[in-house]
Amino acid sequence: MRGSLFGSVLNGLTLLEEFPYVAGADTLRKNLLTINMPISETKNTPVEQPFRFAVDSALLGELGEKLVSTVHVALSELVKNSYDADASYVSVGIEPQELGAPTITVEDDGAGMTLDEVKKYWMKIGTSNKKTNPVSDLYGRLKTGSKGVGRFACRRLGLKLTLTTTAFDDSVNKEFPYQKTKIVFNWQDFVEGVDVESVSCIGSTSISSVGKTGTRLEIENGLIDEWQTRGFNYLQRQLALLVSNRGAQRPGFKNDPGFNVGLMAPELSGTPIDVRESIIDGCWGTLVASVDKDGQLSCSLNAKGLGGTKKLVSQIKFPLIKGAELRIGIVPTRKDEARRPEILANYVLSDIVDIWGGVQVRFNGFRMFPYGDPRDDWLGIDADRGKRLGKPNGELFEFAASLNRVDASRTLLNMLGMRNYLGQVEVSSLIENLIPRLDRQGFVENDAFEQLRSFARFAIDWANIHRDHYIRIRESEDAERARDAIRPFLDLDVPREEVVPKAANYLRSEIKRLVQELPEREQQETEETLFRTVKAIETESLDSHRQLRHLRLVASASTLTVLFAHEVRTVLGSLGAASARLNQIAKSVPKHVKELTALSTQLDSTKQRFDNLVGMTGIVSSFRRSDELINVHLKTTIARAVGCFQLLISNYGIEIKDNEVPSDLTVGPIMEGEIYTILLNLISNSVKSVIAAGRDARLISFQARREGKQVILRVLDSGVGLDPTFFEEVFTPFISDPSGELYDKLEERANSEDASMFGSGSGLGLPIARDVARSRGGDIKFIETTEPWKTCAQVSLP
Repeated sequence: MRGSLFGSVLNGLTLLEEFPYVAGADTLRKNLLTINMPISETKNTPVEQPFRFAVDSALLGELGEKLVSTVHVALSELVKNSYDADASYVSVGIEPQELGAPTITVEDDGAGMTLDEVKKYWMKIGTSNKKTNPVSDLYGRLKTGSKGVGRFACRRLGLKLTLTTTAFDDSVNKEFPYQKTKIVFNWQDFVEGVDVESVSCIGSTSISSVGKTGTRLEIENGLIDEWQTRGFNYLQRQLALLVSNRGAQRPGFKNDPGFNVGLMAPELSGTPIDVRESIIDGCWGTLVASVDKDGQLSCSLNAKGLGGTKKLVSQIKFPLIKGAELRIGIVPTRKDEARRPEILANYVLSDIVDIWGGVQVRFNGFRMFPYGDPRDDWLGIDADRGKRLGKPNGELFEFAASLNRVDASRTLLNMLGMRNYLGQVEVSSLIENLIPRLDRQGFVENDAFEQLRSFARFAIDWANIHRDHYIRIRESEDAERARDAIRPFLDLDVPREEVVPKAANYLRSEIKRLVQELPEREQQETEETLFRTVKAIETESLDSHRQLRHLRLVASASTLTVLFAHEVRTVLGSLGAASARLNQIAKSVPKHVKELTALSTQLDSTKQRFDNLVGMTGIVSSFRRSDELINVHLKTTIARAVGCFQLLISNYGIEIKDNEVPSDLTVGPIMEGEIYTILLNLISNSVKSVIAAGRDARLISFQARREGKQVILRVLDSGVGLDPTFFEEVFTPFISDPSGELYDKLEERANSEDASMFGSGSGLGLPIARDVARSRGGDIKFIETTEPWKTCAQVSLP
């Protein structure tokens, strides 16, 4: 094939050029067209001939009517072409006809096309121009197309297209720099069985000293009126989204004034306005999220009842969608939940949800269909609501568990429907792995798109956990107000747990009185319905009180466990003291030295066995919610673990520092009890060490950082120190004090009433902690450090 696929323009009058399939006779040409080898005059001598592809006109139908799914999408594609041409304004006209589809005009004030550009780009199928030149010449806009087939959307709108385009080009003739080209395309001429280049499209070109750049498309003779299937109001909403590009100043280019669309259609006129932007600001909350150059996700939420903007930097990475952004308004179910109710005052919430709702995707500033359409659930929100999936995973579960009144396993049950999330995800062609589908209906479902979906869903789930927290606080406040309101009717100040039974009895009496005023035929049914409602309230309240009693029992049991462990250690301390005392007595009573020494050894052996058992059991189980592998928020977990030693920390004036632990670090996947096993052992050792050192400054510090795929945590203290020769020996089971100094110094400097709490160590804590770390692909080791620190334990975890 020579030249462009549609041929070249000759003298500005015709766009037809003969297509030379193969040089040779007609018989040879027929053979080639049926992909048969030419027959040579010599039987065994092959004849070399060139083979070239021909394009059947049926392809244009595949690229037009069939590839572009709806007339709304087709028109959007043509408007996008105006954006790529650096237009600041494009007018769209839709004029109904008595028969068939309306006449469509799309006219812009962009750069237009020269005759050479018409030949090279408009008249060539599948041109790579937008891929090799991804930004526009004047304003540096990222171009929206890349496949060179968007123009065939015209076929979806009508059978005849008139293209008129004017460009400024003074490189050839400075006196007449404006070049105007007009071409008429009759798509009916491109029928199946006819080669594309054999169809003539008649056009003309002219030059002028004055003019105005831009392109006009007039499309007519459509057979079927498809516009009414969704209506012109739907079109207005879609074009409003294209108006969202409000301009920018890009380095090396002229200042972009923005992009506006004017619409003239039945019962509609003027510039479409994207009301979504103002609605987002009036919703319960506005969620903003982005992925930075390192693939790190950051979220912020400005919402009612949260006491300020909430922020999060997630540990989850999204390396394939760097630069992705999200802005979503969470539409409330009640107007009194709105952050700025005056904005929503003129709207019906159900209309906002039905008409404007949905999380859309904008690619290079333009909407990518079908994301955000009424029946499109690309984020799986409605699917999960249908399954009643209320438990978030990993990092989000840990975050939910840290909020007061929130049940982390059920926190997503308050998630709204997909249409209640109103906004968009912004991406661009700079994200190379995000590939638009050829039919402009979404992206190819690859790893990059899956990360985009996960990014948006993570941010929405995080916002919903905050919303669940808001709802719990509001419900608690409502319940308290209701409790106060019912006091006068109950005529007594009852305990909180008696409010519901008393109120239920009051409601039953009032129901019986009120139903007497109803028609007799309605009295029984109404009374039974209301009584069932009261009974449901009582049952729910009783279940809640039972759960509360159960939690109290668990708390009591945990307290008893701690007290028991303390008492056992007291007994063990007494056994140790008794053993030592017997040894002293034996020296002063030579006659019974053998029996007394044996008794002392027996007591010491008993103490050792109990010591080991208590050391192995510990209190870790009281922290574990499940055996599930989760991501644990490191700073929160450290704080909880430190809290177990608060009495000792206060009594001995120990200073704990965690300011060098980033608030965005998480560890996992790991069982929650496992991380506490590690921390409790290390903190216990540091507490004993700083007390034993007897210095005025008793310091313990936590430092953490991310290193590759692991988190490195260091626990430093200003205690007695650990000689490097013992760095490995301390991990040998039953060796608790290899230097033989720690417990002697601890006994000298600790309060006598705390001696039983310290014991002499089982020597099992560190070996168990290291085994836990290694089972998760990490490790624990001691490393040398500098002043003021004497000991540094380094933990690596996923």
